Amino acid sequence: MSLEVLRTVAAAITIIAAAMVAANWNARITVCGFALFIASSIAWIADGIIEPKSSLIIQNAALLLINVLGVWRWLPRAGKEAAASQAEDRAIR
Repeated sequence: MSLEVLRTVAAAITIIAAAMVAANWNARITVCGFALFIASSIAWIADGIIEPKSSLIIQNAALLLINVLGVWRWLPRAGKEAAASQAEDRAIR
């Protein structure tokens, strides 16, 4: 994969992730947004390793940890929302 393709994919994933988290539609989408942020941080870290840029590596390593925290924080809510939705569906039937 060329460096330009890596950067383009990383940027696109970052934009999509930001939109998903900012929209705050539901916990599952927010968790998916944080998961995409994790993928983009890994891509940006790879970019920083390929073309040595310590600031890019440090920044995205910190963001990677923050996004792991985001998944850890939001994942239980996603499970609760899914369970509540299933219970509501059963009650309607």
